[in-house]
Amino acid sequence: MRAIAARSGSRVVGITINEYQVDRARGHNRKAGLDGVCEVVCGNFLQMPFDDSSFDGAYSIEATCHAPRLEDVYGEIYRVLKPGGLYVSYEWVTTGLYRPEDPEHVETIQGIERGDALPGLRAQDQIAAVAREVGFEVVEERDLALPPAGPWWSRLKMGRIAYWRNHILVSIMTVLRIAPKGVVEVHEMLYETARHLTRGGETGIFTPMHMILCRKPTEVELDKASSSSGSK
Repeated sequence: MRAIAARSGSRVVGITINEYQVDRARGHNRKAGLDGVCEVVCGNFLQMPFDDSSFDGAYSIEATCHAPRLEDVYGEIYRVLKPGGLYVSYEWVTTGLYRPEDPEHVETIQGIERGDALPGLRAQDQIAAVAREVGFEVVEERDLALPPAGPWWSRLKMGRIAYWRNHILVSIMTVLRIAPKGVVEVHEMLYETARHLTRGGETGIFTPMHMILCRKPTEVELDKASSSSGSK
């Protein structure tokens, strides 16, 4: 948000359902001196508190994957976007290499879904179909994790020595009440999630960088399309 506002000079509005994240974001915006151009709203992205056709452009980064139904959030984005406006998104998806009959593949994907609180990962080829279903024109679509990009999962790798070191550290901190109760369990969950994400990246069955660029047609374009289909 802040990077986009600072570089583009645009006013950027973000929405999240988590009040803690709203407070944190507002604090960071003030610290960066960008609170005048960066606004954060607490709300549900499935029922946005914004008027129809009120935004020049929209983006989401690793966010809409949390929607139970992608068409619902894409439909809301379509509603609030001005005709001719662009929407770009990074989606978490399974790739064409994923095989639902492979137990290891299933374990990896379910581990990602469980650890990242996802309702269910969608297939790569479903995203554009959903975008078109709600009315968008799909301008471009590609996996930005493919070469020449480096392995995005490399920073998530943790060896057994590092794992046990961290496990002992957080356990001691919990016993001494330096860290709150539950930190050990959170550490275990994060480790398992990182392991599944790494496995998903190494096997190529998962990508968190499926980019899709969409455009909302203008009223003139919609009228032409309607007339064309009606004359056939």
